[in-house]
Amino acid sequence: MDSVPRRVLVVGGGAAGVITAAALLREAGDAPLAVTVVERAAVVGPGLAYGTRDPQHLLNNYAGRMSAVDADPQHLVRWCRARGMAVGPDTFVSRETYGRYLADLLDTEPVTVGCTLERVRDEVLDLADAGSGYLATLASGAVLTADVVVLALGNPPPRRPRGLAVADSRFVADPWDPDLLDRVGPEDRVLLVGTGLTTVDVAAQIAAARPGVRLTATSRHGLLPLHHLPQMPEEAPAFDGDVRSLRAVLREIRRCTADGADWRCLVESLKAIANDVWHSLSFEDKEQFTRHVGRHWEIARHRMAPPMAAVIDDLLATGRLTVLPTSQVDVASYDLVVNCTGPAPVSTPGWNPLVDHLAVNGMLWPGPFGLGVDVDGDGALLDADGIAARGMYAVGAARRGVDWEVAAVPDIRRQAVRLARHLGTSAPQPVELVG
Repeated sequence: MDSVPRRVLVVGGGAAGVITAAALLREAGDAPLAVTVVERAAVVGPGLAYGTRDPQHLLNNYAGRMSAVDADPQHLVRWCRARGMAVGPDTFVSRETYGRYLADLLDTEPVTVGCTLERVRDEVLDLADAGSGYLATLASGAVLTADVVVLALGNPPPRRPRGLAVADSRFVADPWDPDLLDRVGPEDRVLLVGTGLTTVDVAAQIAAARPGVRLTATSRHGLLPLHHLPQMPEEAPAFDGDVRSLRAVLREIRRCTADGADWRCLVESLKAIANDVWHSLSFEDKEQFTRHVGRHWEIARHRMAPPMAAVIDDLLATGRLTVLPTSQVDVASYDLVVNCTGPAPVSTPGWNPLVDHLAVNGMLWPGPFGLGVDVDGDGALLDADGIAARGMYAVGAARRGVDWEVAAVPDIRRQAVRLARHLGTSAPQPVELVG
């Protein structure tokens, strides 16, 4: 009796794609898999997030939490040390280093007998359900067949903020445009729209290259990300994890804070149960969190690395960076406006031809609150009737709204392992060849 390999197509070769592909191969066991990763960039692994070469751009999490292997927390630390880098669990490594780590991941992942791994430099433009599998049409004109498709699409570029009246000649739509610094004059006044981690990175980059520039960051709340501690905090030992409403969560936070718990420890406690709590909230609670609490959670959850925080604190102290609420900003008074509002939802039309085609064909729908794509608990895409697609899944940012914590590396690697195990339990039976 021989087994026919199950063909798995991973669409996208950034962090989510390579972490998922590696998990599929690692969890395959005796079930043969033929994994194909399609990525349009020359190098599979870094993606947009970790493709920067600016040494100031650091991970916003400790190396001890950024392993790409869920069962091996020190995988990244060992990889760095093997290459002569003095990295420990509490180190904040550069994003470029992390991109090289991800690029190396599939090269070093053992491929068991019966499994294969192929990387294709191309772009998937359309997927068609062929009944027993999927047909993927590539930009080159080639067509691939697959039994299972995993959408690891990453993050779309930011949307232009509504009501932002600025001429295109003074507007940078994508903060990661490689020509950004060429558009910044030596004495310009630059407005950064948004106050999240993207703004932090862009502010540091511009300030280092153009010392005479004056920067203003603006958002509705005017809140910058908070600071990481030099060492990893633990969960708050007195935190009651049995909280299943927004009111109960906030009440528990206030109680622990009054008892002297460090807020970072409370964040760690909540991170561990965030998606369970999200699932238990009523629609009204979720809506209230999204509108009124989400930003406060984000600045505490996604913090600045200490070296980057020191750069930003210096810019603020010297007046080279000012943070203002949107209501106090006159856009016309700035030489350049940079859109740093963060990625748009994955379901946004126009950023990806595959997303557009899947939406037109009714195979992809916006998820709850328009934050991502509608999927079931295993990540399978849901159609207009709420029926799960046979063998088409999403990982990473596309799951936002169904879950809340979805796009950080620890979230992605857990999704990847769960998907790999789900596919293992639903694998087709071996085919008997009759001679």
